[in-house]
Amino acid sequence: MRLSPAEVGLSASGRRRTPGLRREEVAVLAGVGTSWYTWLEQGRDINVSESVLGAISGALRLNPAEEIYLHRLAGLKTPDVDQRADSGPADPERLAEIVNHWFPNPALVRDRSWDILAANSAVPEFLGFEGPGGNILVEFFTDETCRRRYAHADELARSTVARFRADVADCFGRPEVERILDELTDRSPEFARLWGSHEVLEPSRSRTKEISHDGVGALSFDVHEWELAADHEVQLVLHMPTVQETRDKLDAFFAAAGPDDPDRPGEDGEGDDDDQLPSKAIAAA
Repeated sequence: MRLSPAEVGLSASGRRRTPGLRREEVAVLAGVGTSWYTWLEQGRDINVSESVLGAISGALRLNPAEEIYLHRLAGLKTPDVDQRADSGPADPERLAEIVNHWFPNPALVRDRSWDILAANSAVPEFLGFEGPGGNILVEFFTDETCRRRYAHADELARSTVARFRADVADCFGRPEVERILDELTDRSPEFARLWGSHEVLEPSRSRTKEISHDGVGALSFDVHEWELAADHEVQLVLHMPTVQETRDKLDAFFAAAGPDDPDRPGEDGEGDDDDQLPSKAIAAA
């Protein structure tokens, strides 16, 4: 959202080539010097306190996701980051076991650059991602076969890039993140345009994903993301059928595949889905 001077109690003067507040106006509202604020925007090596960032956040009326993003850019940990646990399953076999317990519902584990670390067989079948070794963003923005599965794909593309920006705010410069950004800006003009908009999406508790599968038709899922490791590094993305019809279609599809599907848990893995959820939930994917 671009604020106008009138919205923050300032009088507008002169013609403006672009909408929004000028640097000196933001500086006045935040109680900092214009030169200092300009250096902050330019990424200069200056000392930044949490109280000053709080004042700037208030001046710009940032939403929670944008405020967290600003703190991460400045190298300051937010309370949400500080309170994360220091433990979680990182072993590939353990990750595979977790996603397979969610079968036949799609489940995957991704890292900060959205590389897929583990996935059950419902992920490539219904979501269109190839599984471990693939990258969610690269496949969605460069593989038309994957992309056309999703209803409202253009809006999903916008929100996906906004979530990714918020997710990697404190790890710009990492080789794995820069690799993904370089590849996508080179291969996808759409991604380059959306990334250039600098939108940051406010987290929500859950969201709905609608998919069209050639074999079973329309599917609808609630998507949730769960934290598995410290510092936001590893995320478990779970897809829960929103209606019984979707659940029935998944069961019928994999029943037809036979009892030897490698992801089908044994008797020890059976039980209510709610009993198999991790203990700490965060924002929806």
